[in-house]
Parts: sequence; structure tokens; C-alpha cells
Amino acid sequence: MIYPDFQRTYIINDVRDVYSKLNYSLFMKKLLSLFLVTIITFSAKSQLAQSRWKGSLKLENMTDVVFDFGKDSLIAYIAVDHTPLEAMVYTDKDQTLTIKKVYGQSTCEGILGKYKYEINKEEMVMTLVTDDCYDRSNVLNGTKWTKAK
Repeated sequence: MIYPDFQRTYIINDVRDVYSKLNYSLFMKKLLSLFLVTIITFSAKSQLAQSRWKGSLKLENMTDVVFDFGKDSLIAYIAVDHTPLEAMVYTDKDQTLTIKKVYGQSTCEGILGKYKYEINKEEMVMTLVTDDCYDRSNVLNGTKWTKAK
């Protein structure tokens, strides 16, 4: 059957409308997917970033210490008088904390230490994975921390 020109025009326009709606629908699905990926990426940031944790370490004596986590820095200081002990840089991936001393009292210059941590509500436990710096690994392994306000 041969369609007259006016019918052909309507059929072509109908096909274009359907095609246009399909493209719009695909565009919206891609936009929504991109939005969800962005949200997931930003929510996957470090659990430790911008937090403070208080625990006791056996230095010369048992000493209350605060770990103050920044975006990628970690400052350890004595809780009572805020005397700095160590400044470190850290990364946090899959609940593994990797730390490297920038300055401070230990002999850990340039040595990376890795610790698994587990957070349960307001408490954190750190467990040694690998750390060739005896000063640090001897003090941190098995320590328990409470989230500080």
C-alpha cells in the first residue's frame, strides 16, 4: 500500500517522537546513574576523617592520648595538656589505617605502619597488620579507643 504524502509525514513524525522520548529516557537514566555514583563516592570517604579518639598508651607510663584525624593528617597528643607526640599522614582503605610519621618523638622516620581497625558504635580497636617501627607497633597494637567529642 502506498501512503499519501500527508500520512507519510505523520508516520515519520510519530517515529521521531518515539525516538526522541527514548533518547530522553536514556539520558535521564544515565544522569540518575551518574548522580548515584557521585553520592556513593563521596559517602565512601574515610571513617576516621575529621574525628578524634581517646585511648591509653604505655609510653614511659600509661598515658591518655588523643588521636586527632584530619582529612589526611593525624596528630597524636597527650590528653591532659595537649602536648604533641607525633604528627603523621595517613590513608584509610578497607578499614586499614596506613600511617607515616612526619615529625615527633618516635624513631619511625619514613617507616609505614599498617593497622586494621574495627569501629563498633563509639569504640575502635587497632590491630597490627605490619609495622617495622618497634616504637610504634609495640605501643599501638591491640589498643582500644573511645570516640572523643
